[in-house]
Amino acid sequence: MPSRLHFLGLSFTVATGAEVQAAISQATPKTSLQIATLNPEFMLEAQTNPAFKRSLEQMPLCTIDGSGLFFFLRLWSRLKKQITPELYHGSDLVADLFTTYQNGEKAFFLLGGAPGISQQAKQAIEKHYPGINIVGETDGGMIDKNNVRLDPNLKKQLEKVQPDIILVGFGAPKQELWMQAAAKELTIPVMIGVGGTLDFYVKKRRAPLWMRSLHLEWLDRSLHEPGHWKRAFRAVVVFSLMASGWMLTHLSAKKA
Repeated sequence: MPSRLHFLGLSFTVATGAEVQAAISQATPKTSLQIATLNPEFMLEAQTNPAFKRSLEQMPLCTIDGSGLFFFLRLWSRLKKQITPELYHGSDLVADLFTTYQNGEKAFFLLGGAPGISQQAKQAIEKHYPGINIVGETDGGMIDKNNVRLDPNLKKQLEKVQPDIILVGFGAPKQELWMQAAAKELTIPVMIGVGGTLDFYVKKRRAPLWMRSLHLEWLDRSLHEPGHWKRAFRAVVVFSLMASGWMLTHLSAKKA
């Protein structure tokens, strides 16, 4: 069963890979599902963005997509004698979905990314999975994170093609706020915030498996992607300092 975790002032529902896959397979328009793939940057953003924090706390399911967040959640869970969460990257979730439904069992819609990325990703995915059913794609246009709404034209497009799964690649916090807004107007079974995952099918490479197994994907990306070191610094250094301070404060308060 998915677990409700409390960390850094947030309360969110975390699921394992198997639980997420099962929930996706069972989702219907009447029992729709939105999924956030949490990483350290999400937790940092939520500290100063109340709307984003609420969206994460109200999200039906979350996965842990970030080694730094996984490390601290695992440590905190052991200290609190709670269920230890599982690391399940959003890119792995998407790859698993494409493999599971490669013969057209579910209809996908690709949303987000820089102009042209969703179209190129669609072509690359269809080449790799000839039987996949991708019913549409679009970058979604400009999204204002302070006023996220469902564009009427996009709504019409989605209502016409009726996808089972929308992969939303606007990046946090826009994609989570968009899913929250869209869920009020659409009857789409599943929406998943996937960040820059579509880029991996077009222009980016994932870290070698050995680096991923050592939780060093952030280092590989920092070495190969211009400007990524700034994100890595926040995710590795800033987040670690904040998480450590929060844990020490709450452990000390409990002892007192």
